Amino acid sequence: MASQSKSLPHLTSSKLFLTEAGIETTLIYKRNIHLPSFSTLPLLSTEGGTEALVSIYRDYINVALAHSTGIVLETRTWRGSPSWASELGLSIPQILDLNRAAVNLLQDLRRESQTPSTPIAQENYRSQVHVLAEEGVDMLSIMTVTNLNEGIAAITVAREFNLPIHVSFSIEIDGRLRGGRTLDDVIREVDRLTENYTTYFGVNCAHPRHIMTALRDLPEDVRLRIGSIRGNASLKSHEELDNTLVLDRGDVSVYVGEFCGLLNLLPELKVVGGCCGTDEEHLEALISLVELDFNERWTDKLLMKFGLISSSKVTEQFFKIGADDTYHDENGWRW
Repeated sequence: MASQSKSLPHLTSSKLFLTEAGIETTLIYKRNIHLPSFSTLPLLSTEGGTEALVSIYRDYINVALAHSTGIVLETRTWRGSPSWASELGLSIPQILDLNRAAVNLLQDLRRESQTPSTPIAQENYRSQVHVLAEEGVDMLSIMTVTNLNEGIAAITVAREFNLPIHVSFSIEIDGRLRGGRTLDDVIREVDRLTENYTTYFGVNCAHPRHIMTALRDLPEDVRLRIGSIRGNASLKSHEELDNTLVLDRGDVSVYVGEFCGLLNLLPELKVVGGCCGTDEEHLEALISLVELDFNERWTDKLLMKFGLISSSKVTEQFFKIGADDTYHDENGWRW
């Protein structure tokens, strides 16, 4: 028997995988798209045709994700051999190039969708979570999540062990996840696919200024799902930090001032802290910034104090403080 160079996940999974439904009939009867000789291959020669295929593929992928299983997708290469070139109005080089395009399309979708939401990755999480659950952890937390599928994989396993879970996304300096998705998009989609199982979401590994960029236009119902913020000390991008040879602790007063602007946007915030570059000085500054009456919501009572000289313009933007509203204590704090 010939050896196989690749380990195919559906051959080793304990769960049945899905495959496709009737793409051709969907295209013809639901999308009103003509298929010459019932072949979808020519669609890859146009932008609109490719987008239609990607849309259907993604619908199939989302069904698989929602049920925590994998999916086997097929290239659109039926009737893609050279003998069909003239029938499809293509030259032989053109039909072979479309075969290449068909493979590349699925490779792109796999990179986008496969990551730790596949059954293999869930198995990896499962063995770890099993140990953590046996030892009595109170809650699971997955940090610095960069895509929807990674979060779904962890949530699925947390649910199996009946453990609460906190899912925290990492964003870039433009306020979006790597790859361009928004917090609004990923939080809604994760909740939809996991029946709102996540205890609360978070944002971490970004400076509070960049987190504000992500939150500023976020609908209220999504902001209510965010319970944790852990900000980087540095304003640098992830790429810049990866190439930094010295610790960048940032400016603590700027860090805290920008953090202040986040608080009133997140009425269900439960936990605040630091991420890369922060230390106990940043934590001390944070707890000095906000003192809570835990019998009331933050929207009902928010006490702030910040440095008289180094207060942030962002703080002033969100919390208007007039001369009649302030006094200075013996330590120079303005209230």
